Amino acid sequence: MTREDLRQTIHGGCTLFALALRSIDRSGAMLLAGSAVALAWIAMPLLRWDRAIRRDGGPFVDGVKLYPLAVLGLVALLPLPQAAAAWGVLGIGDAASNVIGRRMGRAPFCGRGDRSLAGSLAFVVTGFAAAIALHAFVADAAPTSRVALACAAAAVAGAAAELATPRPLDDNLPIAAAAGAAMWLV
Repeated sequence: MTREDLRQTIHGGCTLFALALRSIDRSGAMLLAGSAVALAWIAMPLLRWDRAIRRDGGPFVDGVKLYPLAVLGLVALLPLPQAAAAWGVLGIGDAASNVIGRRMGRAPFCGRGDRSLAGSLAFVVTGFAAAIALHAFVADAAPTSRVALACAAAAVAGAAAELATPRPLDDNLPIAAAAGAAMWLV
């Protein structure tokens, strides 16, 4: 497993914490997300735990620090089932696009040499699947056609935000914002 594979495994794996949104309220969700922000911004750098998952030469404010901020924004602003769905798009869709894009994507996509059609399709498919599954689990209800449409829109919006985010900026906040906005609007 490469260092980037480890990063993406952690990125996607953190999405499992969204399952907790079924049994806690918004205050509890914000407390947990706020604790993750403190961990990422203070504890991990002080203890040097972030060294294994930071990109070489990357800025201090990177995806490791922005991911929990994105989650905090989602749980603060959206109903928890919608926040969980948008979190699924961020955590699973973004990680899948990286892994599949690096392994299967060859030709540049939308004028971006660092993006591929295979990666973007992986983003949409896995982001949608994660969004609809997490929404159903947290809401404790089968998804309606409107929820399915919102989850699909969130996955497409997240993939578009990833494509639109210029390098070297991290895409975690734009993806979460786009997916969250789509969930809220639809």
